[in-house]
Amino acid sequence: MQVDYETSIIINAIEEFGGEVRLVGGCVRDSILQRDVHDIDLATNLFPDQVIEALKLHNIKAILTGLKHGTITAILNKRSFEITTLRHDIECDGRYAKVKFTNSWEIDASRRDFTFNALYADKRGRIYDYFGGVEDLKAQRLNFIGNAECRIKEDYLRILRAFRFHAKICVGDLSNEILDICKKHSHMIQNLSGERIREEIFKLLECNDPAPTLKSMQESDILQKIIPKEVRCEILSSPFLTKTQSFIKQPVILARGAIIHASLLDQNVSYLDDTQQVDALTKLALLLRTTGRDDKVNLGEYVSKFLRLSNKQKKKLLFLLTNNIKIELSERKQEKYISLFGKELYCDLVKIHGIEYGKNVDKYIKYAKVFDIPRFPLSGNDLINIGQKPGKDLGKNLDLLRQYWESSSYTLTKEELLFYARSLL
Repeated sequence: MQVDYETSIIINAIEEFGGEVRLVGGCVRDSILQRDVHDIDLATNLFPDQVIEALKLHNIKAILTGLKHGTITAILNKRSFEITTLRHDIECDGRYAKVKFTNSWEIDASRRDFTFNALYADKRGRIYDYFGGVEDLKAQRLNFIGNAECRIKEDYLRILRAFRFHAKICVGDLSNEILDICKKHSHMIQNLSGERIREEIFKLLECNDPAPTLKSMQESDILQKIIPKEVRCEILSSPFLTKTQSFIKQPVILARGAIIHASLLDQNVSYLDDTQQVDALTKLALLLRTTGRDDKVNLGEYVSKFLRLSNKQKKKLLFLLTNNIKIELSERKQEKYISLFGKELYCDLVKIHGIEYGKNVDKYIKYAKVFDIPRFPLSGNDLINIGQKPGKDLGKNLDLLRQYWESSSYTLTKEELLFYARSLL
């Protein structure tokens, strides 16, 4: 992980104020795994008001996003960085924690969930590992910090996080101990907010091959807390979803030439191109479609409400549950569906068909990407202007004219359509 320009400015601002600062959590973990780093999180021994002052001296904007938990968001060159004061939990209710600030890095690390999420790195690339997280990454295994049951009872979302990180990083099964503890407390999932559950489930579905982990959740009666009907998890093991290649084994350069050899993992990663990528919501639809033909809408409604999907997400999920496209498609048929559904929904539906029936649908996705949906040249007012009376017949005739226009491969002009429209009056 090379410390970039903006990150170095943030680090220097805190250090010049007299603070110590380290990168922490996912950005360190993913660097060791040679994966793309999206968000930079920093930890510091400065108090939040000191962080704000340090940033202000360098004209860096600070947002008080989580002040009571010690978190400040710094904005620099349109990038955001979360900076959190070292802390430890003094009270937990299974969802949120009350915290107290500390100057101990090890105490701060001890409040985190898994060993490989409690890794720190300074700007020179030195790794600070208090609980064996690097070794767990090398072994591709998940371990809680301290007593697993106590950590889960601090925040029951950690049940879902355990499965998510298992799918993301690990090989083999979760330990029986962790599975049993997760199952024992799975009834507490219903007390979590839908938004937090959705975030974890979507991140799990975004993993390269979530099927084995989802199957383990279902066998442990945990997935049923979210999807109340049995699903065929193996649908997400389709070769169209899990094409992989192995990492080249090489060390990771974290910063300024410091080399960490903990990344020597035989790790598989997805190399699906843009035509093959399937988003989490479409994967969720794939799962729900495996329950059979009955009650798909009711199931979709339930899951949408439980996960607090947005109206747009809910509309897409229900669309994907209730529609089908039969392949092979002529170019005219493709253009019709693209115009009718829009490119995004059309492509998602085609991908679902390809996965369910084991067909390569790349050519349809590629055609959709280059096809520009033309604008239908007529409106209801155009028909009224030539004598059409408002009412049901207006809508019917407009639909007929649209079909006539589509059958011409969108070549008919407005004047030609109006000429045909007069024959319908």
